Amino acid sequence: MSDEARLLAEIHAARALMRESGPARDAAGRPGAASLWAHATRAADAPVDVAVARAIRSDPATARGYRALLAGQAIAHAPRAIAASDGALAARRVGAFTLEILPATEDGPPLLVLRGGEAQALRAIEAMRGDEAVRLALPPAIDGAILVALDPAVPEAMRLGAMLRDTDCAVFLL
Repeated sequence: MSDEARLLAEIHAARALMRESGPARDAAGRPGAASLWAHATRAADAPVDVAVARAIRSDPATARGYRALLAGQAIAHAPRAIAASDGALAARRVGAFTLEILPATEDGPPLLVLRGGEAQALRAIEAMRGDEAVRLALPPAIDGAILVALDPAVPEAMRLGAMLRDTDCAVFLL
């Protein structure tokens, strides 16, 4: 995705959420558009604003607004995806991308393989299921594919693998 296209997507998402201008929090104590935007555009390894994360988990309106922001800036997203598994492989489509989970081998942990579209433009993946969310930074693409080790020693990677196998999990490729 070009810088211009990314900027237009961000402007569109921000405009959709900022129809009303106001302080960082509205009268009901919900995080405002600026707080949600900062949370949605944070780097995968950046600190998380606990108050915003709590509001997303506990308030359905805040969660809808946050998902709208993520969808507006995502290169691809799937609010609910159909997961297919034959026991050895789990695969799902997210926009123009295919996400496959290859099983663990004797030599290493399970692998998440992202292929398709502009894989080199992807910088993070975020998965959301109910009140649970996980965001991981993605390494650079190699030959049009991104490989992520779902190492059990890395809690976020293990949670991501489990969530991607669930059909109720929303996925955002950022």
